[in-house]
Amino acid sequence: MPARILRQLANKHWVIVLLAWVALAVSLRLVAPDWETVAHEGDLEHLPRTAASVAADELLREAFPEESSHSEVVLLFDRDGDPLTVADRQFALDVALLLEGEGGELPIVGVWHAKRPLVSRMLLAPGGAAEMVILRLSNPLMSVDNIRVLKSIEDQIGARMVNAPVGLRFSLTGSAAIGAETLAAARESLQATHQATLLLVLACLVLIYRAPLLVLVPLATIGLSVSVAMSLIVLLANVLGPGGALDVGLKVFTTTRVFVIVILFGAGTDYCLFLIARYREELGRGVTPHRAPGIALRNVSGALAGSALTTILGLGVMAFAEYGKFASSGPIIALCLAVALAACVSFAPSLLRALGPRVFWPGGAPTEDPVDDTWGVWATVADTVLARPAAVLFVCVAVMSPLVWFGWHAPTEHNLLASLPQQSRSLEGAKLVGRYFGDGWLAPMKLVVRLPGADLSVPDARYDVALLHNALYDLPGVQDVRSPYLPTGGDPKQQRRFSFAALYSSAAAGSPLSINSFVSSARGYSGEVLQMSLILAGDPFGQAGRDMVPAIRESLRQINNLPKLRGEPNPWRDAEFRLAGATPGLVDLERVAATDQRTIQLYSVLAVLAVLLVLTRRPLACLYLVATVLLSYWVTLGATDLFFGWLWGPTYHGLDWKAPIFLFVILVAVGQDYNIYLTTRVLEEQRRLGPREGLRRAIIQTGGIITSCGVIMAGTFVSMMAGSLRGMIELGFALSLGVVLDTFVVRTLLVPCYFSLVLSWQERGFRVKGKV
Repeated sequence: MPARILRQLANKHWVIVLLAWVALAVSLRLVAPDWETVAHEGDLEHLPRTAASVAADELLREAFPEESSHSEVVLLFDRDGDPLTVADRQFALDVALLLEGEGGELPIVGVWHAKRPLVSRMLLAPGGAAEMVILRLSNPLMSVDNIRVLKSIEDQIGARMVNAPVGLRFSLTGSAAIGAETLAAARESLQATHQATLLLVLACLVLIYRAPLLVLVPLATIGLSVSVAMSLIVLLANVLGPGGALDVGLKVFTTTRVFVIVILFGAGTDYCLFLIARYREELGRGVTPHRAPGIALRNVSGALAGSALTTILGLGVMAFAEYGKFASSGPIIALCLAVALAACVSFAPSLLRALGPRVFWPGGAPTEDPVDDTWGVWATVADTVLARPAAVLFVCVAVMSPLVWFGWHAPTEHNLLASLPQQSRSLEGAKLVGRYFGDGWLAPMKLVVRLPGADLSVPDARYDVALLHNALYDLPGVQDVRSPYLPTGGDPKQQRRFSFAALYSSAAAGSPLSINSFVSSARGYSGEVLQMSLILAGDPFGQAGRDMVPAIRESLRQINNLPKLRGEPNPWRDAEFRLAGATPGLVDLERVAATDQRTIQLYSVLAVLAVLLVLTRRPLACLYLVATVLLSYWVTLGATDLFFGWLWGPTYHGLDWKAPIFLFVILVAVGQDYNIYLTTRVLEEQRRLGPREGLRRAIIQTGGIITSCGVIMAGTFVSMMAGSLRGMIELGFALSLGVVLDTFVVRTLLVPCYFSLVLSWQERGFRVKGKV
């Protein structure tokens, strides 16, 4: 019924269809806000509220509401290992005071510098080899405004460096700087991907068709569907997103936009190519140009709907993920793909009907069946597969199998810095901070302690805090601890009673500023909530830092259970301990991502399998088709891991953590497109020509068009490598490689081998129960 309606629309009401699509695109574009106004960024911000680090962050915000700093820019001045001079330190202070006066222009809520109490000693490296100035910003880590802030800071300091002492170096890092460079790289990747996608698709279409109007059909269809889909998503996010009239938590991201563009151009062009191929076949069979678009649509509508449905459902099951970025991105991309499918089965055939035979200019319309099945590369492939299916299948699996092992054991990287280019300024600055102060200084971990009924702000509580402080300081992997006991940190055992450091720490510990910084005075939490800073010895973003979090949590659990602490009655037995900050957040992200990956993989496979069963009603064939794509996924993952291990060298510690999940969903869903196209054509041709000749004809008839589609799809994913974000480059490479494998190995050899083997068994008298 739907196919008949679509055929009538294309053949009889094509003018209305074309005008309706154009009107829809224009009207949505006029009312939709800009993508940037509703887009969200970041990774840790979208963890589920049940995550331990999220609960700790919430307690920290409630107990210390006056804490207005949400990110930092760290300025580091050094002489490449030589001690700083008095003039150097004065220059750093002058820069700090200059920026401190920029509170009206920049979101700076505080500046830590050499003249600030409590923090001044912490800003000078041992031996005076480097000094930091820390700009505390009200902007969150991944605020888009941080791009402007970072540029303004760089410009102002760059102008001052002309008068800096000779030999003094200036570096820049910090959470806000890292966030700003990540966002800038994401924007640059988006723009580069968009341009590269359009150019690659255009080039492929020109090479395939060599007819300008025929190239126009898929480009106009996909361009229109992208415009409609983007506007629709922004409108939905404005209404259903945070702060909207019907807030259900729907969010869009910069990465979402990249996937929408790439997948719509890739999959949408494939849909159009299959429609045009059948259109040419119908014209070659003598169907009139007025009826050919509708008949072609009728013949491919089932395959198009099935292939699109596998991708839509495969992406849609990401809604079951705990991680917010997955839960929102998957359904959004699926909805956009549904819009593209609607355009391909209505706008594209209507445009073909409007253009008529002129669409083939400067060539002519086909007057006979364009495929000759007596010779050519696809005839050779078909004959080989039909003659030796077992041998071909064995060779393919034997060659691919070793890579499956590497794919199964491919490591992933959750380091926030790993995605940045190695030459990025904030990454270089982070390395210098680690060199002079220790890696953990860049992202201290917060311990939030709640002791009901206590008053930790009184002087007598300092001894209890000292017990906890010393116990934490003694933990392996902890470089330093800051608390009301020792606000400036340092080894408690080396604090001699009358040393300058001891007197300084004692004075700091007794000051109201110190108490207010560490102990809550907020209503409902006053005196009961204490925050402490833990400086890790290892990289707080790397595996060494993440490995410390479970160990610290276990130590805190043991402290809860100890009757005595360091020989004294344990005052912390009833305390509630929570860890906040980037490192605990990354641990939770790693756990949630692993859980989501298993959930998404299971549900997406079941969804794709269900669609295949509905389309073919052949259970064994469906299981085999899913197995071939899973094989392709593990081979692709293994090859990608090996390639980037070689390319990135010592800086490579694993694939970006998002790559395996998106690769699985897209490859399993999109990879089934070509299997569906081939399988439905095999069944169609076998009904018409018989089992063996029908299989041969289907392989030959679909060979060229599926190859063209695969090349275009791989090309669109290659465009993701045009940017500078390492994670996007890795995913673009993996997706391109996976599509190439699906096109030239799975569809060309593995799937036909299955049908050929089943046919051989049946011809030899083996009884196969049911449809296979």
